This record gives sequence, structure tokens and C-alpha cells, in this order.
Amino acid sequence: MSRSNRVAVITGGGTGIGKGVARVFGQRGIDCVIAGRTLEKLEKTAKELKLPDVEIYPVKADISVLQDVEKLFDFTMEKFGRVDILVNNAGIAEPMAPITDLDLKLVEDVININFKGQFYCARRAVKEMRPNKSGSIVNISSVDGLISFPGTIYGPMKAALNQFTKVLSRELASIPIRVNSICPGLVHTEMMDGLNDRDMDVLVKYIPMRGIMSADDLGYMAYFLSSDKARYITGAVIAADEGISADGGWYAFCSGEIKPN
Repeated sequence: MSRSNRVAVITGGGTGIGKGVARVFGQRGIDCVIAGRTLEKLEKTAKELKLPDVEIYPVKADISVLQDVEKLFDFTMEKFGRVDILVNNAGIAEPMAPITDLDLKLVEDVININFKGQFYCARRAVKEMRPNKSGSIVNISSVDGLISFPGTIYGPMKAALNQFTKVLSRELASIPIRVNSICPGLVHTEMMDGLNDRDMDVLVKYIPMRGIMSADDLGYMAYFLSSDKARYITGAVIAADEGISADGGWYAFCSGEIKPN
């Protein structure tokens, strides 16, 4: 492993996809600042992923709070003097419930973290990337932003993030700062550890590729999009979803659940 002299800010970096991204980046010599709302998880991840000649710093930050975002980037600039990559990963979901039953405070939290917080982070990242005339922003969206799934707020916020990706990529293309979205399907993270074999079998049954990706799989894609190998890719909204968004009614038709006349 050789040091890359690049610095990444990864939100939601203590667990799940963010942890997978930090692991892949660290293995490739990228210094990381991982942010999240629970310092203990961040510190545990930073210790676990530490490698020789690579720095991984944990920073407690709620990206829905502008002051926290400013402190996150202030810390990064103080430590490294630059930001080359932002992985906008932090997000939360609301329970699947009818719109009339949703807790409005939770709805507000989903909007603030899943879109407003991503906006705050991108805005500050651009400020730090612009003087270097380069940079990469990778927004972790969701297949829910491409097709309709249960969840009245989560999906629409991910769709908004995808549109934000396209608009911002055009604004920054001439610098060039590149902006892309990854839309994962099911990802095997800590949240799925409680599922038994039967539940997993039911989930996999409805996935065209009959498998569930790991957090590191998303890390590899984020690394590619942030690398020079992807230097002409910007404004892309990429479905990394095991074929879910391409399925349509295919499964129901081929399984016999839909009967042609």
C-alpha cells in the first residue's frame, strides 16, 4: 500500500456503508475523517481500520446542524490542509407507515439529514476543493430514489439527492469537481444482523442477482468514482442495486404471480 496524499471526509462513517468506504479508502492510502452522531462507534471504527501511514480520525457531527458541518471541515482542514473527496453517506429512514400515521418530527429529521445535511456538506466541501481545482463528491443515494418503495419521505429525499447530484455536477464541471450518486439496493450491514435465515431467503428471493452486496462493495465503487480512472464521469446516478431497479414486474411475471390473459 502506498500513501495517496488524498483526504476524504466520510459522513456516517462509523458503521455500515460508511465504514466499508473508509476501509476500502484506507487500504488504498487515503487519509479519512469519519463523521457521525455516536463518537464511541466512530472511535471503535477508527481503531479497527487504522493502518500504517494512513490516518483515520473520528469526529462527532450531526450533519443536519450547520455548525457541526463547519466544525467537521474545520477539523479536516486543520489536520490535513485539504479535502479531496466527500462521501455523503449519512442518512436515516422512517418506518413504513401510511402518511397520516408518520411522526412529523421523524419526517423532519429524515428531510434534514437525508437532504439538507448532504447539501451542507457538499457546499463546504466545494469551498475547500475549489482552490485545488479538483475534487470528487460521491453521494450515497438509494434504489428508493429510482423506483417507488414503501416510505413516504425516504425515497423522495433520495430522488432529490439524485437531482442535486446532476445540477451540482453541471455547476462544477469546468473546475473540475466531479459529483456522482450511487444508488444501492440491499446492503449487508449491521442492521441486517438480526435477520434469521428464513427472512434472508425471502429477501434474496426478490433480488434478480440472488445476492446481497457488502458495504465494501459500495466502498470499491466510491473509490473508483473518486479516482482518476473516473475523471470524465460526473453527474452520473448509478444503480448498484443487484438488478432491483431493472426488474419492473419481471419477477412477478416469470414466477407466475402475474397471469397473462
